[in-house]
Amino acid sequence: MEARIAKLEEFASDTKERLVRIEARLELTATKAELNEKIQALQIDMHKGFADMIKWMVGLTIVMGATAVTVMTFVLNNAVPKAPLPAPQPPVIVYPQPISPAPQPKP
Repeated sequence: MEARIAKLEEFASDTKERLVRIEARLELTATKAELNEKIQALQIDMHKGFADMIKWMVGLTIVMGATAVTVMTFVLNNAVPKAPLPAPQPPVIVYPQPISPAPQPKP
């Protein structure tokens, strides 16, 4: 019987030591409220990052589109040699003729 009591006392002292180590670790772990705060802060940072990324992608798309249109306009305007302009022709001058008075009938 004494052997059993000795084993139980030894088990109790081991259990106390383990309980002390568990309590020490438990103090270092975060609580649920702290974890929720950290998760919310992370979500806010992620939303800001996504908004910044979308803003940059839209801006980059607009700039690339404008650059492409500019390059295409330049290439299409200068790819084919232009035909020389025809020589200017002298202007047509029309001289008005004086109007002669209509003959008057004789009475």
